[in-house]
Amino acid sequence: MAEIILTVVVEVVKCLAPPAYREISYLRESKYTSNLQNLKTEVDNLKYERESLLRQVNEAELNGEKIYENVENWLAGANNVIVEAEKVTDKATASERCFGGLCPNLKTRRELSKDAGRQKEAVVKVRGDGKFDRISYRTAPEDIRLIPNKDYEPFESRLSTLRSILSALEDRDVNMLGIYGMGGIGKTTLAEEVARKVKSDKLFDQVVFVEVSQKQDIRKIQGVIADKLGLKLHEESNEGRAGRLCEGIKKVKKILIVLDNIWENLNLGNVRIPLGDGCKVLLTARSLNVLSEKMDCRTNFPVGVLNEEEAWSLFKKMAGDYVEGSELEEVARNVAKECAGLPVSIVTVARALRSKSIREWKDALEQLRRPSSSNFKDVQPAAFKAIELSYNKLGRDDLKNIFLLIGYTAIASIDDLLMCGMGLGLFQGVNKIEEARNRVHTLVRTLKASCMLLDHESFLDEELFSMHDVVRDVAISIASTERNVFTATDEQVDGCREWSDGSAIKHCTSIVLHDIKTNLLPEVLECPQLEILFLRGGGREPSSLTIPNNFFERMIEVRVVNLTYMYLQSLPSSLGLLSNLRTLSLCYCGLPDLSVVGDLKKLEILRLRGSTIKKLPVQVGELTWLKLLDLRDCCYLEVIPPNILSKLSHLEELYIDQSFRYWEMEVGGVKNASLEELKHLPNLTSLELHVYDVSTLPRGLLLEKLERYSIRIGDDEESNGSWCREFSLDLNDKICLKDSLIVQLQRIEDLELRGLQEQDVDYIRNELVKVGSSHLKRLRMRGLDPALSSAESEV
Repeated sequence: MAEIILTVVVEVVKCLAPPAYREISYLRESKYTSNLQNLKTEVDNLKYERESLLRQVNEAELNGEKIYENVENWLAGANNVIVEAEKVTDKATASERCFGGLCPNLKTRRELSKDAGRQKEAVVKVRGDGKFDRISYRTAPEDIRLIPNKDYEPFESRLSTLRSILSALEDRDVNMLGIYGMGGIGKTTLAEEVARKVKSDKLFDQVVFVEVSQKQDIRKIQGVIADKLGLKLHEESNEGRAGRLCEGIKKVKKILIVLDNIWENLNLGNVRIPLGDGCKVLLTARSLNVLSEKMDCRTNFPVGVLNEEEAWSLFKKMAGDYVEGSELEEVARNVAKECAGLPVSIVTVARALRSKSIREWKDALEQLRRPSSSNFKDVQPAAFKAIELSYNKLGRDDLKNIFLLIGYTAIASIDDLLMCGMGLGLFQGVNKIEEARNRVHTLVRTLKASCMLLDHESFLDEELFSMHDVVRDVAISIASTERNVFTATDEQVDGCREWSDGSAIKHCTSIVLHDIKTNLLPEVLECPQLEILFLRGGGREPSSLTIPNNFFERMIEVRVVNLTYMYLQSLPSSLGLLSNLRTLSLCYCGLPDLSVVGDLKKLEILRLRGSTIKKLPVQVGELTWLKLLDLRDCCYLEVIPPNILSKLSHLEELYIDQSFRYWEMEVGGVKNASLEELKHLPNLTSLELHVYDVSTLPRGLLLEKLERYSIRIGDDEESNGSWCREFSLDLNDKICLKDSLIVQLQRIEDLELRGLQEQDVDYIRNELVKVGSSHLKRLRMRGLDPALSSAESEV
């Protein structure tokens, strides 16, 4: 009855007083209901658009991109509008009627109806503003060296130098300055602190830290700077890359580039670092002559040893405060003094003696007080003795062996260390590759904890580490003396008496030659005790090298041969005589013919990553003891003949990425292998595979036995980079989700599904619940439906 009366009143007002009609019309139930319903509809639409944008934002942030400020502002505004709108709808539910429910609450109805109208307009406006061409932009990853270091000790002897360097950086007339001091003195640590300080104080808009090292690589230096500036150097020529880099540097108003560990003249013009106009360079070197004479750097700062109290403070921190005030204190202070104020000596010795008995402390002191048996030219005697002591304190042979191996081969990744260590048989009691990988991780962590190795930023699928130059020098010296290791560069070998007359080389157990650019190999290398041979070409461009046909015939004990960055006109037939060879690595090599590898019956690891092979020779099928085959980045590979892979019954790890796409296809009159062959590999535990044509995918390709895998199906070539158990599927008219490998989801950690239909989502959800998803860490769904265009979540 109340609504009827209200309707009559509204109609009368409409006739007698039109201006008042608009206000009183808010009292009508139809108007009131319509306004609230319209508001609810618009809010639901805004929520949907907000959630869709949030998914895109999350995906961009996971990819390391920065969200535009207007996008963040829109999301904040949308949240506020939604909250205010929901207050109106909540009030409407709570204040419907008065007088015990007999009559509508006309005053509240009018206010809520007007508020609903206003809020709807606000929601519509926000929705209209939420159209973005791009929501994010690519940023350079944060440099690990610029992150605040909790272990940094602000010693007074360093603070005064730090303040002087900062003052010089603010001087308009100074564009280049240097830090110099002996190896292990702390130059890099000080340079890192300078970089962190100028960044936090915003003295420069951008700070870039680059390690140069003894082996200069201009392209690598350019690449590091470009990566940290977020640049892409697509040009092939050095001139093109240099020009692009120079343009990018000039776009930064104020930039500091730190070039760490300069050993000789580095031509900044070749790198195309434009000194001046806001660009300054900070150098570190072991010698003042390198800075002042070779680099023409006029403003230089020496770094000296720590004073006694500073040295003791650092020593206590590394060894543990328990050494002070205990029976150990006197001997510990004496040990600290023997480290001669060198931070690298203090850290390595203190860590080596941490938690040791007093007898071990006294023994260490006696060792440090003995004259050094080495006259290694690049290492101060105190530093040499300190690092040698730390090496002796490693105790276990496997740790010592791995430490020396890393030192004289310059290996820098878990994978390379694994391949070499397996070939040499360094992991006693371990026969499986995956078990060996776990052992390598443990050994590397132990060496890092002893400060014998350093953390390093990993790159894509490679887990990396590094070694301090001074520590490496000591490792090479020890290996040369104790293990008859010979290591040199191209320049050092040329004219080297030991190499030319062969008297010393004959007794070597390891030969490592870096940066080989010339044909300096003898017709026959007579090394009956040789176990490992490393030949690495100069730079990233393969060196053209002829290996004499009889070169390998008198090194019958060799177990590891590693040839990298070389263009080999042919593999010598004498390679087939290496009956004890376990690891053969021919990465990034020009390889016209590989048929000789069929003679290597005991071979366990064959690495051809980045090589130019076009066809995998059928002789590979004769390597029945092969445990690992690496064909990643073989972009010329067109033929894998049938019935080769299926013969490798001991194969544990197989890596074939997106470089091979011709499964079951005929190329050059030869039909390629089928993926069905993978079913005949009972020991396979690691697999990297990209299948472009889903019709070649065999049914029943089991995932349960795989410990590590990255399987990508479809045209998308983007990989997550670092992987453990990653599965990516591109759905299309050739494949049905229910017929795919998704039924084996139990152990997948990273799952990506592309081309989803709306009905697929429920199926996926049910399958995840059915099989359990305790291992799943990341789920990405990209669909044909706009609602599924980019959904990603961390599980």
